[in-house]
Amino acid sequence: MERNQKIEEVLSIIWEEREKSNSDKEKIKKIILEKIQEDILKDLVAEGYITVDNNSVRFTAKGESAAKDIIRRQRLAERLLIDVLEIGRKETDSYACEFEHIISKEVEESICTLLGHPQECPHGHPIPAGDCCLKAKGIIESIVVPLTKLSPGNAGKVVYLLTHKHPRLHKLMSLGIVPGVRIFVHQVFPSFIIQVEETQVALEDDIAKEIYVKKISGG
Repeated sequence: MERNQKIEEVLSIIWEEREKSNSDKEKIKKIILEKIQEDILKDLVAEGYITVDNNSVRFTAKGESAAKDIIRRQRLAERLLIDVLEIGRKETDSYACEFEHIISKEVEESICTLLGHPQECPHGHPIPAGDCCLKAKGIIESIVVPLTKLSPGNAGKVVYLLTHKHPRLHKLMSLGIVPGVRIFVHQVFPSFIIQVEETQVALEDDIAKEIYVKKISGG
């Protein structure tokens, strides 16, 4: 792994650990050693990316900006691979890590615009907003939308289920609502009635919002 890639990898690790409320130097150092087999925290301090005070790792303004860009590219790559290219989740993580190192700013913004400026990656983690997101102000519609955006007569292909409630996820899967399945919308009020293969399923609005689909033509 080249030095720049190592720096980007460590910055992303620190960012992800901060999302878990972990800033402990020793815990972060252990994760870094496992992933890149080298501790470069001192180098990041020397180069002005982070500070370490009382065994706590913190970003400087320079480090915050760099890490934000890396995380944004990585999570947009995940969305692209799953939503558009339909790459399986097992392969997505490794591919996304490679993508994040080669995506330019222009390509990053093009991907973000194509996807409708997504706010979360497939794992449910936030995607930092970019300049293009601020300019769009939610006007551009995503090619992948919540089921609630479809109208009666619309068809869609399930891309992902964005729910953190395991019982609800298991229920949806038991009904055959899984990534890749085609659904047809019969009714949207007072509840959602959808066709999943040969079965009609009624869904409450809050559950329908957690089912993300790619709109397709045909009934």
